[in-house]
Amino acid sequence: MRHRLLFVLLLVTATLVTAPGTACACDCATREPAELVRTSAAVFTGTLVSARRLEGDPLGPRPPIIYTFRADQVYKGQASAGFEVATNADEASCGYHFLTGSRYLVFASTGESGLLAVDPGVALHTSLCAGNRMVRPGGDPLRPEDGTQSGEPLATGLITALGAATRPPVTAAIPRSGDSTGRPAPLWIYAATAMAVLVLAFAGWRISRRRRP
Repeated sequence: MRHRLLFVLLLVTATLVTAPGTACACDCATREPAELVRTSAAVFTGTLVSARRLEGDPLGPRPPIIYTFRADQVYKGQASAGFEVATNADEASCGYHFLTGSRYLVFASTGESGLLAVDPGVALHTSLCAGNRMVRPGGDPLRPEDGTQSGEPLATGLITALGAATRPPVTAAIPRSGDSTGRPAPLWIYAATAMAVLVLAFAGWRISRRRRP
């Protein structure tokens, strides 16, 4: 009896632990490129610069991730040099996983998504069903040969639906730090590094003085 009760308790515990990440499965309906563009507030190509995960309830769903892109062509929306786009952390909840340093065609929306459990604090969000795709590195408007790095070309219908692109202005406002959160390193780190360099330099100078005859 005790073994059976222990088994039930372990089963319930495992269900509670794994539920936040696997509570649902993402089922995307097929949509035409023209509809993807029409239902998006911003459509652009850009390179992923950084990503940061928001804080959330440890017992609840995984908090969303905010991705920062350096845009090179804008097909819809304001021609901004940088975009912050939020998405769910898990593919099971329709989150899209972007890779830092890669170039993407991004379809982003505004308003309530019905998917994000935590308010990301940014205007744009996207999902696994939005139509995002990795494209070849570059900075010019997309062509069919700019498909995925695996060699699959972009559909002619997609290129037609995107229409004319606008090159955004160049600006230095895009986060470029190596910090995964997109924030610059604290000032005390720079101060401590400078102090360590000065101490080592002084120690080397004292040693060289002692070695002189």
